[in-house]
Parts: sequence; C-alpha cells; structure tokens
Amino acid sequence: MVEAYIDENDGNGRIVLRPNASWPWRANVYLLGVLTVISLSIGIGFLTMGAWVILPFSIAELIIVSGCFYYCVRRCRMQQIINFSSDQVVIENGISSPTKIIEFSRAWAKFLVLAPGHPWRHRRVVIRSHGSEEELGRFLSDVDRERLVGYLRKTVACRDRALSFAHG
Repeated sequence: MVEAYIDENDGNGRIVLRPNASWPWRANVYLLGVLTVISLSIGIGFLTMGAWVILPFSIAELIIVSGCFYYCVRRCRMQQIINFSSDQVVIENGISSPTKIIEFSRAWAKFLVLAPGHPWRHRRVVIRSHGSEEELGRFLSDVDRERLVGYLRKTVACRDRALSFAHG
C-alpha cells in the first residue's frame, strides 16, 4: 500500500509504504482460536481414550502455528516512510517506531528503477547517493511499486520546477 502526501509547489512531503495485509488482526485471532479449539478437542478426545501421547503433539502444533501467525502478522505491520524536505530525503524503516533511519542529501540523491536479474524477480526501486543505497518498497506488489515510481517522478518534477522558478 502506498500513501503519498506531496506538496505540488516544491515536492516536499511524505510517502508511506506498507505491505498489503489481507486480513485484519481480529480475523487472525479468530482463525487461531478456531484451530486451537479443534486441535485441543482432538487431543483431549484421544487423552480420554488412553492415547495420551497425542495431546503434547497437539500443543506443540499450536505453539508452532501461533509462532507462524505472529511472524506473518508482524511482517505485515512493517512500514517504510520517505520524508522529502527542501534539502534532505529521510527514510525511516520499522514496525511501530523507526528502527533504522537513513538520511540522504536531496541535491545528490538519485532514484533508480533497476531491472530484475531474473525473470521471476521484481524491478527494484532504490535511492542512491555517495556510495550508499537503500531499496524502497521491497515488500510492495508490482502495482504498488509502479505507484511508488509515479509518486517519486512527481516529487522530482515538482522539485525541478521549484528550482527553475527560484533561479529563473
């Protein structure tokens, strides 16, 4: 998902990138609850018939499935925020708060769309300046990646127009 808030005059603003989350958290908890009830019912049913060894495996299965749910939901909450100011491009990566902040000088930064190295791979959108590089929207779908490229072009065009008015 791509959300953009860009000033048309100078190209300053913010682009927020998030992966597509197909289900809300409540639906994931509901599904996990249903799986827990079914698995524990089967395990307890076998326990009452004397096959006690089934219940520990049911519990181990629930622990593994819960861990997988947690991992997937956490990955879907990642976000990348690209802030444009008159002199900087700041990229913040994180889940609930920024865990990695990268700053680029706006005058020297270049946005590049790199061709995939393999037919199954996606095009990469990167920002590059002075030997450092950061990929933007690694988790985006192809459609969202095209939207991101469109917003980046718009930002650069607004910036170039503002500079030409300032110097002209």
